[in-house]
Amino acid sequence: MTLRNTLGRRRAICLLFLILMILLAGCDSQNYRRAVGLQNEGQYADAAKLYESLGNYEDAPERLRQCRTMREAVDTLNKRNAELDALTDAARKVIRSEEKALDETLREKLETTVTEASAAKFIVSEYPKTEAEVRAFVSIISDSDYSAEMTALRENTSALETSIKQYALVNAPSEAYVVKCLKKVKGVLGISAVTEDNDPNGKLNKAHCYIAAVYFSHKYVKQENVYGKTVIDKGTDGGGCVEVYSTEEDAIKRDEYLAAFDGTILVSGSHRVVGTVVVRTSNEMKASQQKKLEKAIIAELTRVG
Repeated sequence: MTLRNTLGRRRAICLLFLILMILLAGCDSQNYRRAVGLQNEGQYADAAKLYESLGNYEDAPERLRQCRTMREAVDTLNKRNAELDALTDAARKVIRSEEKALDETLREKLETTVTEASAAKFIVSEYPKTEAEVRAFVSIISDSDYSAEMTALRENTSALETSIKQYALVNAPSEAYVVKCLKKVKGVLGISAVTEDNDPNGKLNKAHCYIAAVYFSHKYVKQENVYGKTVIDKGTDGGGCVEVYSTEEDAIKRDEYLAAFDGTILVSGSHRVVGTVVVRTSNEMKASQQKKLEKAIIAELTRVG
């Protein structure tokens, strides 16, 4: 092989190497631009792969570090948002329930809680591009805390769920259930449910009247001072009565009827509507005793679990 041929081959090899380097440089440049685009779009995992393949090209190492930092921060944010979303979705489901709550104000309270939690949620509107912006973003994520909103969501959702269950307990409850509850009330001496034959009012099961009426005697009243031999004979004077109606409207009408006698010589004692039930206590008791007993009866009627 001549010297001329040898030099020619060397020139060709150098030329090919140069072309290859140019091509590789062009490829790196293309991948770099693509990685930057992905980074700006918040696709940090894909951008990091490209930066990693670029080695020390331009500022690829620095951008790789930024992507890893941002990916960790975004993953943390997404996890927190997912937890918050799960709680708000569960809360909205309970709010939309058609089942009535014993305390309907709890539904409005939960609606407010959901609104406040949604407002506290951090949404990324624009992904950071510079080192300073990355640091600021990571700082915001580190400082972001939904614990107060999440606690409020859990507590208020649970409160509304419990209230819904409570209303179900006093929505036309059975006579047997009322008797069972009265047995647990401290101070109750005797219990007797009326029948159509011994109902002193003659109202049992009639239109818009009670479907169950359970009288009881109580230690707050001196039974020897009350006229009558049986619990039913003594009526509400001996302790009180729990009347059950088919609808809340009927219970309210009954309560309004009783209220018409309040403050008169015909007053029969305290009365309060709970669901479709009217809880009555004797006028022979002190006001403080009436309130205490009424509260105890309602507590048993609405006890969940």
